[in-house]
Amino acid sequence: SPTASPSPSPSPVPALPRTGGESVATRIVFPYAGVDLPVMSGEYDPPGNPGHYPLCDVAQYLTVFRQPHQAGTTYIYAHARTGMFLPLLLASQRSDGAELIGRLVQVYTSDNRLYVYKIFAVKRHVRDLEIAINVPRGEHRLVMRTSEGPGAQYPKLQVAARLIDVQSAAPADAQPVPRPRICG
Repeated sequence: SPTASPSPSPSPVPALPRTGGESVATRIVFPYAGVDLPVMSGEYDPPGNPGHYPLCDVAQYLTVFRQPHQAGTTYIYAHARTGMFLPLLLASQRSDGAELIGRLVQVYTSDNRLYVYKIFAVKRHVRDLEIAINVPRGEHRLVMRTSEGPGAQYPKLQVAARLIDVQSAAPADAQPVPRPRICG
């Protein structure tokens, strides 16, 4: 829930190894909503985190999906909390998220690239991964997810975007230091 008390801020997380030397998502920026978060693997689970609960102050990617440089879906999630994906949830509650359609989202990667996506769908009250699985061959899709309530039993909001551009990025922009914390 957005009002839960935070745990203390930990030290920066050391870089996690990449599989096969491939680049991974490192930062997500959604200027329209003021979102700017480091991104890290959803497999990172610090000691003391109850039930592999999503972390605070970072977004995470589901490792069963693709990375931005690969065709298919890059699936990034974060809590609906202040400083995280709460603006997505709030925008989705106004006219079913119509204001999000056409907005741009930026995803940076560990190889200093910037992937720019354009939002085309807002799905509320979702309990499946259909929007992430049913992707036309060759499409590069981004799905951003957040909860619609304070627990796993609540449905999710999913926002889908298609890749429209790839650019070089400065290392300082592409490689923020994640400072995740356990939130409950």
